[in-house]
Amino acid sequence: MSSWKRITLVIFVLIGGFASFGYWSISQFDSAFDSLDKLSASYVADTRSVYSSLKQNLEMEIESASTSPEVSEISEVLETTEEPATTTPTSSSTDTDADVDLGLFFTFPQGGDEVYIGCNYQISWQSSTAINSLETALIDDGIREPMGPIASGLAKENIFKTDSQNLGWKVGVVWPGSYYIKISKINGVEAEIRSKVFEIKKIPEGISAEDKVNICKKTR
Repeated sequence: MSSWKRITLVIFVLIGGFASFGYWSISQFDSAFDSLDKLSASYVADTRSVYSSLKQNLEMEIESASTSPEVSEISEVLETTEEPATTTPTSSSTDTDADVDLGLFFTFPQGGDEVYIGCNYQISWQSSTAINSLETALIDDGIREPMGPIASGLAKENIFKTDSQNLGWKVGVVWPGSYYIKISKINGVEAEIRSKVFEIKKIPEGISAEDKVNICKKTR
């Protein structure tokens, strides 16, 4: 009988120990879960705090950048800059036998005219603009090179006291051949106007002075 009591006592001790261990385990689990919940809540709070701080700093930086002088100047430039207007280039003739219509065209010399070395002529033109100055040159039609003022007898700069439609020209000593007169400036403004090609000839040798004068007169 005493053995049964011992067995029963042992069983109760074991049951009590198991119950105590179970209660202790449950308490430990509850404590662990409470700690985990607190940690999670703290982490979430910290994360939200960091996010709010970063967002606020970013907004302040954007606002500061948008109001900085450099950005303001760039914005003003972009707002006020307009695309440049496109212009159509003016075509110019490269044919030296044709006048370029810029309000002036030659009436002498004309294409096929003949002038003689040493003779005096009046280069003449018609113009829709008052002519006060011209920049001129005699151009060799073969090599397309200008003859200098001394050789050609044609001054580069020609100034007129009043509006003029002619220019005195004593043909210089140049090689006989085909030439044209080029105007590169009118009243100081860039231009490109060419007379038609004409011939410069040498007065025949052995003729009288009177015949020379007649040749010059006939070719004016």
